[in-house]
Amino acid sequence: MSELLFERAGALAAAARGASSARSGRGRWLLLRGETGSGRSALLEEIVRRETTEGTLRLLRARAAPEESRFAYATIRQLLPPYGPLPFDAPEEAEEQRILHRFMDGLATDAARRPVLLAVDGLDFVDGPSRRWLCHLTRRLADVPALLVLTGTGASAGPGGGRIPGDGGRLCETTGEEIPLPSLGSDSLIQLLAARGVSEEAADWYAAMSTGNPMLLHALLADLPEGALPHSPAGFPGPRFRDALPQWLNSSDTPARHPLALAMALAGTRRASDPALLHEVAGLPPDERAEARLVTPMLRMLGHPAAREAVIGAADPAVREVFRRRLAHALYERGVPAPEIADHLLRLGRIDEKWMTHALEDAAEQALHSGHTERAARLLQRALSGPVGPAGHSEICLRLAALETLRSTEAGIRRLHGGLQRADCHDPYAIASALSGVLAAQGRTRTAIRVMEEAGGRLADQRLSVAVRITVAGISNHEGREWHSTATEMRTLLNTAPSTVEPPVYALVTLHEAGTGKLDAATTVARITSRISTPIEPELRAGWRIAAASLLEWADHLDEARSLVEQELPPPPEPPDFTHIGTQYLLTTRATVDLRRGHFQRLISENTPLMEAARSRAVQLPYLHAMVALAWHELGHGEKAQQQLTALGPEPASASWGWEEVRWARARMHASAGRWAEALDNYQECGARLTARGFVIPVSQPWRSGAAIALARLGRYTEAVALAEENLRYAHVWGTPRVIGVALRALAVATGGTRGLGLLTEAVESLRAAPAVVELIEALADLGRAQAAAGQHRKARTSLREAMHLAQRLAPESPRAALCAEPRVPRLVADIGHDLRSAGTRKGHDDGACCDRLSAAERRVVDLAVQGLTNSQIGAALELARRTVESHLTSAYRKLRVSRRTQLAARLTIPPP
Repeated sequence: MSELLFERAGALAAAARGASSARSGRGRWLLLRGETGSGRSALLEEIVRRETTEGTLRLLRARAAPEESRFAYATIRQLLPPYGPLPFDAPEEAEEQRILHRFMDGLATDAARRPVLLAVDGLDFVDGPSRRWLCHLTRRLADVPALLVLTGTGASAGPGGGRIPGDGGRLCETTGEEIPLPSLGSDSLIQLLAARGVSEEAADWYAAMSTGNPMLLHALLADLPEGALPHSPAGFPGPRFRDALPQWLNSSDTPARHPLALAMALAGTRRASDPALLHEVAGLPPDERAEARLVTPMLRMLGHPAAREAVIGAADPAVREVFRRRLAHALYERGVPAPEIADHLLRLGRIDEKWMTHALEDAAEQALHSGHTERAARLLQRALSGPVGPAGHSEICLRLAALETLRSTEAGIRRLHGGLQRADCHDPYAIASALSGVLAAQGRTRTAIRVMEEAGGRLADQRLSVAVRITVAGISNHEGREWHSTATEMRTLLNTAPSTVEPPVYALVTLHEAGTGKLDAATTVARITSRISTPIEPELRAGWRIAAASLLEWADHLDEARSLVEQELPPPPEPPDFTHIGTQYLLTTRATVDLRRGHFQRLISENTPLMEAARSRAVQLPYLHAMVALAWHELGHGEKAQQQLTALGPEPASASWGWEEVRWARARMHASAGRWAEALDNYQECGARLTARGFVIPVSQPWRSGAAIALARLGRYTEAVALAEENLRYAHVWGTPRVIGVALRALAVATGGTRGLGLLTEAVESLRAAPAVVELIEALADLGRAQAAAGQHRKARTSLREAMHLAQRLAPESPRAALCAEPRVPRLVADIGHDLRSAGTRKGHDDGACCDRLSAAERRVVDLAVQGLTNSQIGAALELARRTVESHLTSAYRKLRVSRRTQLAARLTIPPP
């Protein structure tokens, strides 16, 4: 019992004085006032125990209950002997006076025989007639040997105290006193907790969680598991605290406590100290303020997340809903950032006001810009459930579907399909365009076309009907028969297309004419660049940029192509919608530009995260896999290149256009390994797919060149020459130095001899003027080999050294810049190093013997030096001091009989990766 009575010595002393006075014939009263859980009843029990132990005071007691407060004299029936009949309904005034005096006289008579202790617990719930009798008793106590001890909640009203709730009036101030029971102070808390083994540091936590309320404090301690360290328990709040908390919150003495606590818990620590906000959310009357005496202690308690959850959990769900709505609206009116408001709106049962939808949309936009796509999707889903009109519904549907397809393509398709099927669909063109784009990206081209055509039938706007026809043409450009048909339709449309529609129409016509070999690169570029600044209809702007970027990339205007791509793709960290066919075209163009430039590391770093994200959502990006595989291949990581292609799995029966590049990549890798039959099969399969679409110019996958070289390596020279000559004719039609140079190299390899040597010289000169670093290196290497075979050893070494110099520039700038922990020798560096050694051997140098003289440490240093790394970079890669690197290089120069770094490659046989 003593644990409950810290800081209650004054009350016990007052009770002892009152009992002594009663025994001497002069009665007293005490009112023990304290909030729920302050220990009023426990203190009353201790007073009763102390003052009745020796039998000097006769005990009469009553415990009032809310359920009995409606019945007259319910408390008196418990407290006093039956001095006469008592009605259950409130009597008339005169009758009440008779009863009052009869029971007063009866008590006085009994007390005269033996002093009495009257203990009344729960003054707040005493019925009206009983309250009035108690007030009357306090006025007569001076002549009655009795001690009246009452317990009640709340603060006294007015000077002198003694105010009884309801219409009971006041207790007589001259015969007694009110004793407040405040929350426990820090010293008492430390003493109480120390008895349970709680440290002084942990006591601060218990003080905050209990606000000094004994009931809450003992509930916290009771929840401690047996043997647990008594400090902030991991399982807080426990069952006893959860049971005690509602009693404390809902106490009748402080009706504002629960609404304030709930408002503070919902508002969180940042907003809980704003009195005006709390007043508004709690719904307090205008004349009732959020008192500091209630708010301050709860601030410490509600700083703990679990305490906030406990308060929220103790509230009625309907009340929580009302408070959340008030809080969200108050924050919205105060201009608080949308993400904070959205956190509350997401927990509401319904979204039914326009400001809610606005806040959710705004928060979704911010989440998307921060890269939190899943949260953005959740916010838009809630916004879509609110009061949005047809236009708003279409807009949100489009944004939400784009995010849902990042998680599940089918979810996005269903969202768009549902939006399109609505009778009040405001923008069927935009939704159908998005849906058809996703379908086309999955290879479901015919379904995509049908979706667009059905949407076109619902459109009364002639401008949008034209946009539908253009979109259908863009979707069908990888389907042979449909592509030729829609291209013809686009040519017809050119005659009537307005200026804001003509550029995308002309771009599609140009794509068809260029791909089918009816147009040269210069004309193509002129068509695009002359329209690049022309205003375009908003619905067609993205399609125009996609087509223009592709054509510029074909024509080797790589910077302009990448610039258009960057304009259309979202800025990081917002991810591109790789489930849409248009986005896939853009990513394809960007990757192709990097491959042409020899920017292999950037290609890998930009696209690997996209492919991983796509794979987790069951979306295949075969073209990007092929591009990344080729980049790894060129960097000398053959196993990583193969992993990229293997990750795609078996080729589906209805393979999309991206699989053409996969065939091309496999062919390139087979050819590099000397597997010419496998290379030929893949080149020819790639060519068959392109030919079926009528695509003949050798811009992206010059399969004829590769197949011609493979045929020549297999000894099928007649077929090789025929295919190479056909390829050269198409190359001359297109007319860019790159495609002409590649075609000349293939014809040279197929032809051989003196003519082949001359063709290789032409190929090199053509490729020098093109952004085609890999193709130039390969042509220089072939030229060097041909020159060596013709006995032109000096020229051969010159050609091979130039090729080596260019190839070394493809290596990572430093080991730290590499994408793999172990830098490898790029493929072309390894191949050309072998050719340089062979060219030198014919001059009589014993390179193999020289290399054998190198130690293992020297060989590692030399290998990195050949890649173009500086001494500092070599030291960082091999964890050597710079002086040690210099010593190894000096020794290697002497053994290899060279005087400078640029001569190393010609004297070194570099093993293949």
